[in-house]
Amino acid sequence: MPLITGLEIDNFRCFEKLRVDGLTRVNLFVGKNNSGKTALLEAVEAVVSVDNPLLLYRASVDRGESRIGRAAGGEDSLQLDIRHWFYGHSLDEGASFSLRATGEREFSVSRGIERAQHDLFPRALSLTIKRPGSRARLPSLTLTADGFLGAGSPSELDERLDLNLKPPVGFVATRRLLPAELALLWKGVVLTPREEATVKALRLVEPAVERIAISGSGEAAAAQVLLHGASSPVPLGTLGEGVSRILALALHLVRTQGGFLLIDEIENGLHWSVMSKVWRFLVESARSLDVQIFLTTHSKDCLEAIADLHRTHPQLAAEISVHRLERGRETPVRFDASRIAEYVNMELETR
Repeated sequence: MPLITGLEIDNFRCFEKLRVDGLTRVNLFVGKNNSGKTALLEAVEAVVSVDNPLLLYRASVDRGESRIGRAAGGEDSLQLDIRHWFYGHSLDEGASFSLRATGEREFSVSRGIERAQHDLFPRALSLTIKRPGSRARLPSLTLTADGFLGAGSPSELDERLDLNLKPPVGFVATRRLLPAELALLWKGVVLTPREEATVKALRLVEPAVERIAISGSGEAAAAQVLLHGASSPVPLGTLGEGVSRILALALHLVRTQGGFLLIDEIENGLHWSVMSKVWRFLVESARSLDVQIFLTTHSKDCLEAIADLHRTHPQLAAEISVHRLERGRETPVRFDASRIAEYVNMELETR
């Protein structure tokens, strides 16, 4: 799969303007709180999901930028507060954002706010959907009187978000996945060669793992793990946050083969002592599955683990680039793994 090597952001979330160059197979974004790390992941997710009619819906729900309202038929309806998509958090007529990914392949997408063409609600606003540089334009979506976007039934959103995008796109948020979410991902792995690869990934955190099984769906879904020498399995949750986190990463990597994977706060649930192994696992998996990965971290341990990978496997570390976001700067500061290793040795701060 051709890689994205650059990203241009205009008027999206906290970014009035940002240009990121020098993207590689695996890209780590660091920076202070509220510097835009998660927003950058969402920008990548949006631009490579350009044909997804539910663009940014997942991000709005995960951020709590939503509410439950009533649809015309009286049923519950999920509604999104989309003003936060736009720089300045304003839904003024004429507001817009655009995202563009460049490199060996290119994507672009934009959204805007204009006056709705609606006889009954002449003062209503609508969300316009178009691609920069293209005359093609999808029908506008009329917003509620207070500027929310109707997103349909909340109980069906997760299923509708899995639209089998080409290329596939996955997002691993900071929260632990529910058994029902793991079960959906497991369907693409069970009884395939990737099942054993997933088990090997779990052994990075818990070497005693022999097998894993995820069964059922919805509230009845359950994940169990068989440990070496045990006569019966134990619930996945009893093994701690680290095993669940690695499982989520492994399953998403398989699901996004040939596409893009976004991981927010990679260090969540993982002890510093396994981070070097985790980086090796991520780079090797990205290579073998042809996935381009974008991650964020607050952890100094993550950077020290990259330096360690550079010492032991420099050819793998060469696939990693680190980009430090700074509030107000239009370009991040870029480091490769060798520079990260130098900074770690000199005890200099790069986050």
